[in-house]
Amino acid sequence: MPTYLEKFDLACEANHSLVCVGLDPEPARLPVNDVLDFNRAIIEATADLAAAYKPNLSFYEALGIPGLKALEGTIRSIREAAPSVLIIGDAKRGDGGPSAEAYARAMFGVWGFDSVTVNPWGGGDTIRPFLEDDGRGVFVWCRGSFDSAADLQDMEIMSPFGRTTMYEHVARTSMDWSSRENVGLVVGATVPEQLATVRQICPDAPFLIPGIGAQGGDLEASVRYGVNAGGRRAVINSSRGIIYASAGADFAQAARKATTALRDTINGTLEAEGKGWR
Repeated sequence: MPTYLEKFDLACEANHSLVCVGLDPEPARLPVNDVLDFNRAIIEATADLAAAYKPNLSFYEALGIPGLKALEGTIRSIREAAPSVLIIGDAKRGDGGPSAEAYARAMFGVWGFDSVTVNPWGGGDTIRPFLEDDGRGVFVWCRGSFDSAADLQDMEIMSPFGRTTMYEHVARTSMDWSSRENVGLVVGATVPEQLATVRQICPDAPFLIPGIGAQGGDLEASVRYGVNAGGRRAVINSSRGIIYASAGADFAQAARKATTALRDTINGTLEAEGKGWR
């Protein structure tokens, strides 16, 4: 069985892509009546362009049992259409003891995600249950893409590493939570300077980079600062910019066009940096 890091690298290599498609369905914005039909069309239109898909669980939980059934069908559709890509469960789970263990069983054993986003506020004990399987991983919420992330994550603290910011402390500390190389970080595209700082701290960790598109993140800076020395180990997420590229019957074709443009821009930046696909 491949390790999580091997799965991550293979997922990017398969389609020569660092694109993560965020599947965040809002019924009022869908041009079709069924969430699963909408997601399936998006997946089929982008399966040869993406490295990862990221369903945000909040959108499915908000729809009750029908939403959870749609999530189940969405995961199945991804596995069928694009078996090599990563499926990231954007859940931001963070609890301790038996609760953390139950969350890990749910995310991996029940839903079958390859990795999940986690909230590190409770410390290492809240994260370790997610790290017991070499083939599964986490993205620790390190520096968010929203403005209010600065309220706590940019605070200066005195840590064992000296005076630093909270997000830098999280980056350094999280690397010690597993010896299996299955810990990654969430760092927003809206803060390219912080992204560069975290990449210096964690030179080869997988990064999930949200904030491109509707949140106005700097794409080219995110590529330059977010990838590792070899131009890999990052996936750049776009949700609304892809799945709502059109409100009409051509929504799937528009999603494909938006995904292609995103992948081409990312790959153009990699090429300019001498880190293109060989």
